Order: sequence, then structure tokens, then C-alpha cells
Amino acid sequence: MARRNENEVNDVVRRAQEGDGQAFEHLFKQFGRPLYGTIERIVGDRDGAEELLQDVFLKIYQKLGSFDHRSSFYTWAYRIAVNMSLNHLKSRQSRRETRLEPEQWAARRSTSDRDEDAGLMREATRAAIQKVPPRQRAVLVMRIYDGMDYATVAKTLGCSEGAAKASFHQAM
Repeated sequence: MARRNENEVNDVVRRAQEGDGQAFEHLFKQFGRPLYGTIERIVGDRDGAEELLQDVFLKIYQKLGSFDHRSSFYTWAYRIAVNMSLNHLKSRQSRRETRLEPEQWAARRSTSDRDEDAGLMREATRAAIQKVPPRQRAVLVMRIYDGMDYATVAKTLGCSEGAAKASFHQAM
């Protein structure tokens, strides 16, 4: 089944490489949401992630002719998204920290609704992830949220498996 899906994706990619705009739109619809999730977790900013996703797909469009089908399209696109996310963080002049102050914790805890507790945990997790250095953050996102093994993380970032493991453990 997975092989069949991969063959279908490769067919769509080939059509997009030949200039079929609908095929490229199909790629965006299929892969935009998962790539957005990864970008958003790395950059920690929904608006920035939305803008960066557009830039990622512009780069994918520009580089589509160089995609040689040796890896899956998603792996190739994912690597572009992660690299552009890391570059975005490097170019950011001032690091904006998203942090909950103790008063915010207390105010949020006063209403002990489960949904609010879950929202508070998501915010705290997001804030903690944003404190991790960018490359380690990317490894953390790839391992925990995207479920990648160390070999795939290493391949995506262009490093050794040992370096990927070390980055993950430092991030944790």
C-alpha cells in the first residue's frame, strides 16, 4: 500500500516537473499541512510559519526540476522545510521568548477545566521548545512530533546518526 502511494506521488511529481500546475497544487494540498506543523514547531510562530510555508513551496517549485526521485518527495520537501526553518531562526535579529509568567499560571489554573489545562500544557511545551537551540529543536521536533528515526533525522540534517542522537539528548 505504501509503495503504491509512493508511486502515485512520484507520478504527480513528474507531472508537476513537466509544468502541470494542478499537479503542483495537489502536492501542496497533500504535503502542506504536515510541513506547516513541522515549520511551526521549529520557528514557534504561527504567522511566521504560514509565511515560511509559502516560501518553502516557492523554493520547492523552483527546485522541482532538480528532484531526482532517489528519495521520497516528502523527505526531499521536508529537508527543504527544516533547512529553511533553521535559516529563518538564524536570520531573526531578536529572539522573542514565549514564556508564561507565574501569575499567568495561577490565573490559568483558577479555572480547572481540562481543556484549559491541556491548552496550558501546550503553551508551556511550546515555550520550552522555543528555548532549545535551533538545530537541537529541529531534531526534537523530527523525533517527537514527526516520529522519525535517528537515521532519517541525520539524513535530513546532513549529519551523522551520533550527532543527531547527541542533539536530541542535549535538547531533552
